[in-house]
Amino acid sequence: MLLKALEGDYNLIAEYSMEMIDLFDRESFNYLYASPANYRLLGFTPEELMGQHGLGLAHPDDLEYTQALLAEGLKKGSITGEFRERKKDGSYIWVDVQGYLIKRAEQPDYIMVITRDINKRKLAQIALQLSEERFRLINENAQDLISIIDANSFTFTYISPSYSLLGWDEGELLGQSCLNLIHQDYKPQALFKLKELLINDWISYRYQGIKKDGSFIWFESVGKLSPTGSEFIIISRDITESKRAEEALRCSEERLREITDNMLDGIILLNRDGVINYISPSCQNLLGYSPQAVPARTNLDLIHPEDRKQFLYTVNQAIRKQSSVRLEFRCRHAEGYYIWLEAIGNVLIDDDTHYKGLVVAFRDIEARKQAEQRILENERQLKEQYDYLNNLINTMNEFCYIYDQDFNLTFVNKKTIEGLGYSREELLGRSIFDFVHPDDREIVRAIAQKRFNHVDVGRYEHRIICKDGQELLVRIKGSPIINNGEITGTLVLCDDITEYRKLQSEMIRLDQMHTLGEIAAGLAHEIRNPMTTVNGFLQLLLKDKDFNDKREYLEIMIEELNRANGIIGEFLNLARNKIVDLKAHPINQIIRSLAPLLQADAFLSDRTIVLKLGDVPELLLDVKEIRQLIINLVRNALEATPRGGMVEIITRRVNDFVSLSIKDQGKGIPDDVLEKLGTPFFSTKDNGTGLGLAICFGIIERHKARLDIDSNSSGTTFTVKFNYIQTTESVAP
Repeated sequence: MLLKALEGDYNLIAEYSMEMIDLFDRESFNYLYASPANYRLLGFTPEELMGQHGLGLAHPDDLEYTQALLAEGLKKGSITGEFRERKKDGSYIWVDVQGYLIKRAEQPDYIMVITRDINKRKLAQIALQLSEERFRLINENAQDLISIIDANSFTFTYISPSYSLLGWDEGELLGQSCLNLIHQDYKPQALFKLKELLINDWISYRYQGIKKDGSFIWFESVGKLSPTGSEFIIISRDITESKRAEEALRCSEERLREITDNMLDGIILLNRDGVINYISPSCQNLLGYSPQAVPARTNLDLIHPEDRKQFLYTVNQAIRKQSSVRLEFRCRHAEGYYIWLEAIGNVLIDDDTHYKGLVVAFRDIEARKQAEQRILENERQLKEQYDYLNNLINTMNEFCYIYDQDFNLTFVNKKTIEGLGYSREELLGRSIFDFVHPDDREIVRAIAQKRFNHVDVGRYEHRIICKDGQELLVRIKGSPIINNGEITGTLVLCDDITEYRKLQSEMIRLDQMHTLGEIAAGLAHEIRNPMTTVNGFLQLLLKDKDFNDKREYLEIMIEELNRANGIIGEFLNLARNKIVDLKAHPINQIIRSLAPLLQADAFLSDRTIVLKLGDVPELLLDVKEIRQLIINLVRNALEATPRGGMVEIITRRVNDFVSLSIKDQGKGIPDDVLEKLGTPFFSTKDNGTGLGLAICFGIIERHKARLDIDSNSSGTTFTVKFNYIQTTESVAP
């Protein structure tokens, strides 16, 4: 008898509602009716819930609370509360419930309960409270997938433990592109959404993801740009079951007006012509308009002017694709001000899959938006204060640090942090000798001790070890810090003179190369002439029918002569004192133009190329020579990198120069080989001539640039440093 309350003109609203709308027996509190939304939100079909106790899904920790809530509701005639409910997979979500005691003449009383998923809101509140801990607690306990993605390369920099849902662990995904986990059909949309984050603070989108085993899973993701603008924070939820439920709900054409009349969220039904057929009474509570006061047709004037274009585009796309849509927009209240609404629209189709209308459910998210704005404003103010203080103490170009009487660091400036490669937290409190080269520690300790004994030791040099193992040569000047006549510490200023020493060595090598080139040029020309003659006679013999049986040998000889001629050509190019055509040009543009060629080489060899191009100014370059330089260095890096590995091309501006870095994942270059790199005819390859790198060295020299080579067991990085000369205010795209 109670189920008759569900019949009539209102079934469609219940079937399409975002909330679970259920009926319970007043005495036993067992399910009398369960809406299809239970399957979408909890994973239970209505048939699985029928006859079950209404509190059977409550979290054990919330059971006492829910029992008291029910008892109080039976007395008052209504129930309002928030607690956790168990999903079919064993996980729990936060829900908000609104219950009403329904009394009907000559029928048993029953309780109508409207339940909506507030898990995302709860998680957002927790995330906001724990933002300084990078969502640590929520990441460890939430079923949602939480990740942080680099805004330039779209690679993972952090993933939550919940990524085990996909079969991956943190170590497998860090540094990988997030697009690798998205179905091919949805990659363009995902890439568009990620780029949209650079313009809009928040994005929301749905897509098919890929598990480690190759199977597919549906996700709904919400993204936010970090305050620094360098990272995306993405929260993803498994909506596979929800997608299945949505497909099942499409067949229903009935509405449940009595239930929707008591919903807190607003519901609007529009036919295929855009005419409003139904407005829930809750719209008056949300927007101040009574159902009678809203015009028969959709009134775009109620939508904020800045949101109308996106609103229309999103709705039209949903209609065209016959898919659901989620959007946020500002709507004008009856009193004249605007409030933020979150809306979900579901397209109605007939049996012939033709569009017949739209069901829109919306809720007030103004409080959430205001909270987000306050947080952003607080972050902005804190950042301004930090930047002001940080600029004051980090204007020096020298390493600057302070250590106490125990030789432990108590202060480090920005240059010290950048130079050593450690974070501030990793440096403070550590002994200065932890960063001194082992062979130099005793002399540094003796000099430091002399300062505490009021002895002026002047300037001296020693080596320091960076976090990545790189050695730097620094020139030191220290001054004691005196408090009340007692030396309590030492202030140290030091200059990095590593590049200066390398430049001295490079000048000596270049002088040797010029001498070798001049000698080689003469010899190469003398060799080429007889080779040309021999090649000509071989070509004539090749055409002679009497030598058809020797044709294979003749072709081999011609091929080897051509190969030798090519080597001589490269050597002549190396020896030739070329004049470069230097013009202002963006180096990033050159790299992007070469990217398809380089990516093809990488793909054929089962390797990957990643571009990390920073904002760098235009440089005075010879475009042809720089293209040759990049191609030679990248192909060498690909050959050094094992299959499945990655080669990175990086550009950035540091102080007064722009750097181009080619980083491989090879085994590294031994020290004895490093000393000989760039020497013609020296190569570690079986068929190499060594001329490729020698030509690269010549190009670098002609551009008055510098080359740094950092090599260890994890790989090798070739870094070309171009002196920056301001020629234009434009920045490379």
